[in-house]
Amino acid sequence: MAAVSRRKPEQVRLERLLRLIAALIDTPRFLSIEEIHKRVGISRGADSAGYPENGAAAKRAFHRDMNELADAGIPVISGPVPGQERETWGYRIRKQDYSLPEMDFEADELAALHRAATAVRFDGVSGSEALWKLGGRVGEGTEAELAAVPVDPALADLFQAVTEQRVAEFAYGGQPRAVEPWTLAFDKGHWYVVGHDRSRDDKRTFRVDRIESNVTLGTPGDFQQPEDTPGWVPIQPWKFGADPPVVARLRVDPEQAVLAARRLGQEPAEKDENGSAVFEVVVRSPDAFRSLVLEFLEHAEILSPSELRSDMVSWLEELSR
Repeated sequence: MAAVSRRKPEQVRLERLLRLIAALIDTPRFLSIEEIHKRVGISRGADSAGYPENGAAAKRAFHRDMNELADAGIPVISGPVPGQERETWGYRIRKQDYSLPEMDFEADELAALHRAATAVRFDGVSGSEALWKLGGRVGEGTEAELAAVPVDPALADLFQAVTEQRVAEFAYGGQPRAVEPWTLAFDKGHWYVVGHDRSRDDKRTFRVDRIESNVTLGTPGDFQQPEDTPGWVPIQPWKFGADPPVVARLRVDPEQAVLAARRLGQEPAEKDENGSAVFEVVVRSPDAFRSLVLEFLEHAEILSPSELRSDMVSWLEELSR
């Protein structure tokens, strides 16, 4: 009989943390520790994600998890649990603190979005289940799974490295690397780890599926993350590509200027009299840059170069036909 493949403790803990986040988001009120344990589940062995049946051990594991969420910058808040005879303290994550703002979709747009959401699989978790765990409502969708979000084997180790500030060592590009990982990000179908590469003494971004070896972790507290490092950094795909780099000038309306500065990771090169911001953006992937501009809808305009502006105009005209 073939040996059963067992998961690493780090992988089990990562699954429990994801269950914990889902439980804390999917509630309109503060949850007691006991309620959270029930929602996350009971561990049924070393390969099972959940909390121990023993109450004291479960509380210790819960508080360790809460420390990890705090280190990762996840905004858990606490307050009194309603309906209790004696004061009981509870926890939750407000959706407005950990999600995009509400968007005013039309009915047909919501239907299309739902069909897309239920057609995505997170490596073994159906789109409907993922939507439910994240607090969404599951109705009619599609049984066909059109896409899968990869969960790379190295992610559990890298998640631990980020939350515990451990140096991660691995082979990349045929060479050994020693990296102080600051954050993980998922973009355009790939996971990335961003941090300080001690081997190059510089900030680097690594695509996780291109790591060529197992990840070896150092001891906790090996390094200090920069104070201004957010818990999650969106990758900027317009900077990656085989095309020669060009500097694009992008004007953004005043009401979107702050958001644009955060998305681009830079301050505007200049500001117009009406408050519009003009950013100078290095572009190596025109398609990805076009997607960036579309994030701001009618509130952004490509000023130059003419090639990028013409490409956007042609694409929009083709779409309208």
